[in-house]
Amino acid sequence: MLKHPKKLRTRQSSAKRQRHHLQRRTQRREGRANTHAQQQQLRSDCGGFLSLVLERIGWEELGQLKDRKHRAGRPERYLTRAQLLVGLVFHYTVGWTGTLAEHLFCLLSIQMAESTLSERRQALPFEVFKELLCRVLRPITTAGKQGFFRHWRLIGLDGVSFSLANTAQVKRKCKKGSKGRNAFAQLQCAALVELVLHNPLAARVGLEGESEWKLALGLLEQLPTGCLLLADRLYGCGAFVVAACKRLQLGKGQLLVRVGRRLKVRRKIERYSDGSWLVEIASLDPVDHHRVAETVLVREIYATVRRKGHRAVRIRLWTSLSCSQASAQELVRLYMSRWEQELYFRELKWHLGINDLLRSQTPETAAQEVAAMILGSSLIAHERAKLKPAEQLQHRVSFIKTWETLEPLWLTLLLGAEILSEKQKQALCERFYNLAARRLMPRKRSRSCPRTIRQPLQRWPRTEIPKSITGPLAVTILRGPGKITERH
Repeated sequence: MLKHPKKLRTRQSSAKRQRHHLQRRTQRREGRANTHAQQQQLRSDCGGFLSLVLERIGWEELGQLKDRKHRAGRPERYLTRAQLLVGLVFHYTVGWTGTLAEHLFCLLSIQMAESTLSERRQALPFEVFKELLCRVLRPITTAGKQGFFRHWRLIGLDGVSFSLANTAQVKRKCKKGSKGRNAFAQLQCAALVELVLHNPLAARVGLEGESEWKLALGLLEQLPTGCLLLADRLYGCGAFVVAACKRLQLGKGQLLVRVGRRLKVRRKIERYSDGSWLVEIASLDPVDHHRVAETVLVREIYATVRRKGHRAVRIRLWTSLSCSQASAQELVRLYMSRWEQELYFRELKWHLGINDLLRSQTPETAAQEVAAMILGSSLIAHERAKLKPAEQLQHRVSFIKTWETLEPLWLTLLLGAEILSEKQKQALCERFYNLAARRLMPRKRSRSCPRTIRQPLQRWPRTEIPKSITGPLAVTILRGPGKITERH
């Protein structure tokens, strides 16, 4: 049965009016939301947390990080992606007890439900955090002499693992550790860190289960120019050394890496007067392990490190530095500064985080948590460097004490944003920074405790009476694996 043309036109026009009305209502709502977001972005805390973040990357640049897991999804109403990213970094940087919603309200005065924030985080791809790490992390320009060797900036490369809660999502995607049946699943992370200054320069998180070694290879492209890269025995193999030397040559950098005693070199070429050797090492073809893909020439150093009352420790190093650039004695003592990176990871886990067990319940949000903590540690490291710029005491300003001093300053500036004048905020910042600069650590001592354990579960001897012996280190350069040449 055919409908009357007039009735048909009436129904079509009614549906059209309804669509137009819904469209206009949506536009008005989005306009109010955009106005609210702009008002929150105009908040200024003058030296507080927001100012530190916006010095590195502005709201417009943050808004360009538009990657999505899926093209579908609800539009942003009251919380933009830029505000969500800043709120996440703030949440995992401060040590105040509270949820993400509470910290977001404290920072931007935006009230959101915890369930809504959880959904927003689940829909946030980790590619956004990868780009954020690349744009925000940068070297400290005011670093003093203690952050350099000659004119090379000291950079450490190492990895760290975080424990994840054994939720259903984690069990499906992540592997457990090797400590037993009740071990937690592990999330691997590799980072480039400015030694002594504890400032991260680049980081990669193994969200897809990548190993530490594979993550570290991807970080070589982000090495700064004019750096001296220090790495431990995990990276002391031909494949990594060849790849690292090729990348460092482009930026006029150098390499110093520890090597296992059983690893063989392709050939020994020349012995130098300081006891080191010029050797050739090879990188094998990943497809055919019997074929040599590339070779590189490095200096090889055998040495023993001994302190009175302790057993001697033998180390073997490979370096791209020549004898005229650094002697074997200098390089052995320089390698000991690599322990600063382990201290940085301790600060990341036990101070910015609760412990090595992350709070997030899924692998995706756990990776976001690690990235946010690394970004927060970079902000604190740069503020720490401002306290005593270019002075020898800069490395004695405590990272943890600086963080503990900045937190109440950030809270005061957030609460007094509309109460305090700009002049009062500047004066308040100066007082807080002067207080942090006075909280110095005593001069660091080298390791003095023996390598023993209280329960004999490993090859180390059992600790019965704790001992601590201090004294100068004796470094002995060896001709080879077992021949002594000189002692200092």
